[in-house]
Amino acid sequence: MRLDGDVNDCTVVERRDPLIGTILDQRFRIDFQLAAGGFGAIYRATDIWARCEVALKVLHPRLAGERRVVERFRREAKTLANLRDPHTVKAYEIGEATDGTLYIVMELLHGESLFQRFRTGGPLPWRRVVHIARGVCSSLAEAHAAGIVHRDLKPANIHLETRGSDRDYVKVLDFGIAKIMQGSGSQHGERNELTRAGQMIGTIEYMSPEQMIGGELTARSDIYTLGVVIYEMISGRTPFADAQAPTAILVAVATQTPEPLSHHAGVPPRLEHIVARCLERDPNSRFSDVNDLAEALADVADEDGEYLPAPRLQLAPIPTINLDPTVTTEATQIHVRYTDSPWPVLDARTPRDRVAKSPLPTMYTAAIGCPVSVGYGLRGGAAHEAAVRRTLWIALLVMVIAIVSIAAVSVWMAAH
Repeated sequence: MRLDGDVNDCTVVERRDPLIGTILDQRFRIDFQLAAGGFGAIYRATDIWARCEVALKVLHPRLAGERRVVERFRREAKTLANLRDPHTVKAYEIGEATDGTLYIVMELLHGESLFQRFRTGGPLPWRRVVHIARGVCSSLAEAHAAGIVHRDLKPANIHLETRGSDRDYVKVLDFGIAKIMQGSGSQHGERNELTRAGQMIGTIEYMSPEQMIGGELTARSDIYTLGVVIYEMISGRTPFADAQAPTAILVAVATQTPEPLSHHAGVPPRLEHIVARCLERDPNSRFSDVNDLAEALADVADEDGEYLPAPRLQLAPIPTINLDPTVTTEATQIHVRYTDSPWPVLDARTPRDRVAKSPLPTMYTAAIGCPVSVGYGLRGGAAHEAAVRRTLWIALLVMVIAIVSIAAVSVWMAAH
């Protein structure tokens, strides 16, 4: 009990999941929460009928009335139930409790996600990454053949287990936002309602260019995303790691080419070529399907020898921009900062920016790396506005003098 006036007393309130320890649908005892998100949670549970452990993915009760969310949840269960590849997490059934709670019964996985492995141990040797990528290709090949694009492939959705001598046995998770491709045999209404073109769904750091702009997605979109994962797991950074804001990432993907993988890690030239092809901006320039990608990875996995990172080129220094601390503007939220990248980096996180004061009316913008006119339309301080007005008056005076001079010369020539 807390006594009034006792300032040294601290009351700790523990937030407990109400499902833990309960029996769901008179069958599943909820033992432990494994993960939680905006749409629900995943629990380790015991099937008291079959006397085995399973994983339960439970939709949050507050979303039970959201038709599109419920349909997406049901579609994930149907998608997983139809996928039998050993590298895809297995779904056994979908159920609805008497209180309306929706759940999916899945196999219980052990081990850790690729994200956890990377976060605790850092970049992985390229041979291990190639092995993991081949497992992902196996899962995606079956999904693509069924007309399904994953759309949210990332290290957190790639699970690694130890099976026998293989400590990197892959299980691909979370087909919750998977897209049904045209001609796959799914119902037209479902395709229109749940995977409408123009929507940007996924994790932006791993999105393909066409996914970022809400364009039509194909199996090659997943190939691009897998290329990003391979690049990051080997190099320790995503291809456009210098771009930290969503706007910056979008501009970088649309205008830049990632640094070669060999600049960050020692890899075979063939693997570097494979990753570069996965990351092509044009989908038609990527591998035609994941089977071709898996075959190329299998070939490079047999290579022997050690590879050292390639020496990085000495780049020309970035032009210096002198900033006047007294002049600010609210007309733009672009911020220019410098890193070890060969180009300045676009960052839209700061609410205000300083106008570049330079003899030439240009400044370098992020990610694009080319001069862009600053323009006199930017609102600045009183000194800046006075300078603009003074410049305009001088220009007007010069024009008047020029017109008067031309008129005088014309009159003189006519008289003579």
